[in-house]
Amino acid sequence: PLVGEVRGVGMLGAIELVQDKTTRKRFAGDVGVGMICRGHCFNNGLIMRAVGDTMIIAPPLVISQAEVDELVEKARKCLD
Repeated sequence: PLVGEVRGVGMLGAIELVQDKTTRKRFAGDVGVGMICRGHCFNNGLIMRAVGDTMIIAPPLVISQAEVDELVEKARKCLD
């Protein structure tokens, strides 16, 4: 419900977190949603970098399909 936009190039991905999915209204700057989400990711075994309220995914280029599936599953869990 927090995801406003997902964009990517090659294996790099960015997930923009928004307050309202329909209007893509951003969170107030002092809320720190990106860092909160990053904490949830770390607690679930997923390393993602927060840049403001955008989550960055940068897996190694040698990642296997099973690892990609695991990454997606964990990301969905953390962003739900």
